[in-house]
Amino acid sequence: MKPEEYFSSEYLKARTRFVNAVKQNGGSLSQLKFKAEEACSELFTDIAWFGNKNPCSALLLVSGIHGVEGFAGSAVQLAALNNLPILDDDTALVMIHALNPYGMAYLRRFNGNNVDLNRNFHFSSDGWQGAPAGYAALDKFFNPPAPPSFDFFYLRAFFAWGRFGNTCVRQAVTGGQYHYPKGLYFGGYSLEPEAAGYIAWLKKSSLLNVDKMMVVDFHTGLGRFGEQSLFLRASPDRREDLSRKLGVVVTPSKTESKTMGYHHGGGSSGVYRRLFNGGELTCLTVEYGTYHGLRMLQALRAENQYHHYGDQNLDHWSKQNLKEAFCPGSKEWQRRVVTQGTDLIERSVNYISTPE
Repeated sequence: MKPEEYFSSEYLKARTRFVNAVKQNGGSLSQLKFKAEEACSELFTDIAWFGNKNPCSALLLVSGIHGVEGFAGSAVQLAALNNLPILDDDTALVMIHALNPYGMAYLRRFNGNNVDLNRNFHFSSDGWQGAPAGYAALDKFFNPPAPPSFDFFYLRAFFAWGRFGNTCVRQAVTGGQYHYPKGLYFGGYSLEPEAAGYIAWLKKSSLLNVDKMMVVDFHTGLGRFGEQSLFLRASPDRREDLSRKLGVVVTPSKTESKTMGYHHGGGSSGVYRRLFNGGELTCLTVEYGTYHGLRMLQALRAENQYHHYGDQNLDHWSKQNLKEAFCPGSKEWQRRVVTQGTDLIERSVNYISTPE
């Protein structure tokens, strides 16, 4: 198959292709099941396991924590299934497909409760509190209480940036907030079913005590069009060492990165760091760039308005714009994502299989 042919047009097709490929390759399957109230149907996070059931080393590939971003991660996972890397006897390869199945099925970045799951993974009630400075003043701009329409978005954005400054607006947009349940980047009031279900599965698995575990979490939307960026929360020496061993450049986490310039709490990587009792843990966030930040914000804003004040038609322009924003229809973009993603998986398998 051509790389772009691993992309699926909708969640159900992506899930069917993933499940069938896992079965054909002899992997074991388990599911986390969730209910989608709008369709009165069930949605699934599918978990594929290859290799040793009680491994010494493990590679965990995660897609779709941000719903609509899952089309890219799913394509990379499917391509890897089509040409599975060779695993050592004491190694496991685990794939988490569509951690936010609602968002993937309904073309949202957030889940059915409007929660950004990557701002939801807290371990105490203190976590689900607060909002970035400036969010309250920007709320009416971010979250108009009406269906999406032409409302001079770019002009309003220009004035917002002029009044509050780039750093403040960027942090307000992406930092996560816990006061505005209909707003962008809402982190929820407690663990969402997807987060709670995933934590429970992790605790029951054998992954948390391995000697060496690497988590690769696939995202889209940040960076140059079609360009792969790897982020790691670690010391400069650790990043340099990992870059050398992987053979690709690993940059500071989004919190530290001058390019990204924002920080947030409740990220899923914190779960692994908190629960892991084994030897070496590496949590890589992978981004595939798409479009300019303002275009992304406009798409997120319009879809969020439509979610709250529209009729949930997936063909609506706001839904399709959001999908294009996070999963461009460009064949070249899709080829680059799959090519870079599968190469990274091969490099990651070699890394966790190499003794120190």
